Amino acid sequence: MQYTKTKYSVSYLVKVFAIITFSVCVLGYIDYLTGELSLDVLYITCLGLATWYTTRSIGILCIVEIILAKTLADYFDHVKIGTHLYEWNALDYALVYLIVCLLVGNLRKVLSQ
Repeated sequence: MQYTKTKYSVSYLVKVFAIITFSVCVLGYIDYLTGELSLDVLYITCLGLATWYTTRSIGILCIVEIILAKTLADYFDHVKIGTHLYEWNALDYALVYLIVCLLVGNLRKVLSQ
């Protein structure tokens, strides 16, 4: 059976993206409140669900939101990491989340064949 790309309506993608944005904002606020306690499992769950039920493009947009939320939470919580390490942490997280996004997208593609 040949893989056919699923077509999503624009309204569906907008609704899902709004839900993802709200979820990431809530996770970012909880991340700010908890301080240095890591919430990466929750961020990866949000990213995995977003990529599974939509497309990899929406997953990549979710990565941008997650990196922004994590970096702002660390910055405003005054987490003591050197002056230039915010960029390094953001790059590190972005690479890990990108790998997760691509793996989930490929897994869904393979399982739907």
